[in-house]
Amino acid sequence: METKKYSLNDLIKIIWKNIIVIIVFAVIGGSGFFILAKHKQSTTYTAERSIMISHSLDSKRAHSQVSADIAMIPTYEDLIKSRQVTEDTWKTLPKSVRKEVSPKSISDSIDTNNRPESLVITIRATTKDASQSLAIANTTAEVAKKELPKMQKGLGTVHVYTKANRKTVTSQTHGSVKKYTLVGVALGIVAGMLVSFTITTLRHMN
Repeated sequence: METKKYSLNDLIKIIWKNIIVIIVFAVIGGSGFFILAKHKQSTTYTAERSIMISHSLDSKRAHSQVSADIAMIPTYEDLIKSRQVTEDTWKTLPKSVRKEVSPKSISDSIDTNNRPESLVITIRATTKDASQSLAIANTTAEVAKKELPKMQKGLGTVHVYTKANRKTVTSQTHGSVKKYTLVGVALGIVAGMLVSFTITTLRHMN
């Protein structure tokens, strides 16, 4: 079998054709994964409002009562996320928000946080809508103020901090478009190299 000879121009043409194929596949891969990432990307909004548990006690009992309250903080946090509180929160929400959520979704959206040795509990509500998060966080705090003393005898007074507002709402976007796009480009380059190598081999093997 006679070996086919290639000039420098022939080799340059082959290389450029392969580069074009690789670039095309890279663009297709990057574009495809970019669209996929945009479709999967979501933003959540978190609103928070704090409450504080306290007792009006003389100095002799104050320290021991504060220590007892601090020890009970995990229990208070569980009560805030209990069915009784979430159902009452749902009933108290504005009608426009209530029709979009359920007691179960409220329970799923609520989280609490407490600093060590502190009687302050921060109630956080995270949803895909800023208005919903605000309404849930603010209403849950108000309901907790009313319901917690009923649920836990001797709990003391629940003080509610300032309402959450739109300026204090934080947002977080989930799903990195850049990361997905780079993965798509990389896969496109690999696919382009395989295709161009295969085409070149089949065309010039004889």
